[in-house]
Amino acid sequence: MEPPLEGVEFSGFSKYNTQLKILRLDKMHPDFGGNKFFKLKRNIEKIKKLGSPPVLSFGGAYSNHLRALAAAGKMYSFKTLGLVRGEIVRPLNPVLKFCEANGMELHALSRSAYRLKSTEKHLDLFRNKFGEFYLLPEGGSNREALFGCAEIPQFIPQTDEGSLRHIILACGTGLTLSGIAIGSSSLKNTKIIGFSTLKAPGYLAQQITKYLHSFANSFARKNLAPWRVEDNFHCGGYAKTDAGLLEFIKKFNKETMVPIEPVYTGKMLYGFSQLLGLGVIPPGGEVIAIHTGGIHNKMSSSQRV
Repeated sequence: MEPPLEGVEFSGFSKYNTQLKILRLDKMHPDFGGNKFFKLKRNIEKIKKLGSPPVLSFGGAYSNHLRALAAAGKMYSFKTLGLVRGEIVRPLNPVLKFCEANGMELHALSRSAYRLKSTEKHLDLFRNKFGEFYLLPEGGSNREALFGCAEIPQFIPQTDEGSLRHIILACGTGLTLSGIAIGSSSLKNTKIIGFSTLKAPGYLAQQITKYLHSFANSFARKNLAPWRVEDNFHCGGYAKTDAGLLEFIKKFNKETMVPIEPVYTGKMLYGFSQLLGLGVIPPGGEVIAIHTGGIHNKMSSSQRV
């Protein structure tokens, strides 16, 4: 399925003579759409080649990643194991209820153990308990996910010669931006801006650099599209909001009928509009906003990954 690239009329952009288009990754699949579709795509191919072993992964109580993985497991007939940070409170919240309904086996992991979950010692403990499994890191952030996300720019056409264009997206881990930076290398006059959803200046830029050096070869690293991370539009931190953000989302939803939420997509669009207003981004040109989904994330502030 090809995600639609929709032209959107919104006064917060048009008053700066800036053309807004939204790449609707959220329409890729009802249960694992958005960037999760691309993070999981190549992992699913690998899991199938390995004979569909159980897949073990991690997330918080409102994890979109676990939700998407559970849906994929049901669709492609592989067992899923979700190790949930902290307690699992019953009755289950809507996200974990969906996971369990789609066959995911849920297990609570104390916060102290969760911090050590990727160490060899803890992975051995998990193997002793669950048997052999395919390990999918927290948030689905691995090499397969990186190159899955590198496919996203194929849905973005070339820009006109001499016309500057920005690709913008919200960032929670930085993996999606890393892939888009690889996949956008052939797009002319295009820059990428990621808007951090975290109150952690410099952290995501470091993570992106780490992903690229860990998973991408030297050729890919040398041919990246120009990118940067904006750290000043988190509105107080992950899943935090302020009056300006909420007013922006209300206005955007009313004018465009495109659903956005305050954790990811809303902060991205709000942040870019602020850059236009401050003159950091010159007026004119085109902006391609990547709608990575995130609608389920509005349920709670404890939802990360």
